[in-house]
Amino acid sequence: MIGEKFTKAARKVVHDAVVEAERLDAHEIGPEHLAIAVLDAPVLATFDLPRDEVVGAFAAARRKGGLSEADTEALRGLGIDVDAIVASVERTHGEGALAGAPRRRRRFFGNHLPFTAAAKKTLERGLVEARDLGHDFLGEEHLVLALLAGHGLVAEVLGARGVDYAEVRKLIARSSR
Repeated sequence: MIGEKFTKAARKVVHDAVVEAERLDAHEIGPEHLAIAVLDAPVLATFDLPRDEVVGAFAAARRKGGLSEADTEALRGLGIDVDAIVASVERTHGEGALAGAPRRRRRFFGNHLPFTAAAKKTLERGLVEARDLGHDFLGEEHLVLALLAGHGLVAEVLGARGVDYAEVRKLIARSSR
């Protein structure tokens, strides 16, 4: 079973991601919730990540319908001003209209929020990272690598603050010797 390989700290990250998603009234648990939950991981301590800044970057992306800064810039290159569109939509429908207002959705296994496909893939990728490093467990450091391995919003937000996949992998490899 996949959960049997999780360390206590990794289980706490998953639990905290659920709490974070519920706090934000999200209808699913996504990679950004995992990222917020893993910010205090020892492997990230050297990067001195300001929690409020990271959380704010995810909130800004949610406000733009989940678009990252790279997405926004790409659209700007095509002549589309995402900020103007967001402002127009919010004038008509209220602030945060593109953020995906909380939906009453059927939850699975009682009252639990489901994980997005991307969040599930992150957990699976964490196992791959652990295996590639020769570890027989999945720790929060492997989840950090899995989040950085993708080219999505989480990797962009953390990368903009100096957190790099290659650097984190080196730190983990050095610490496990």
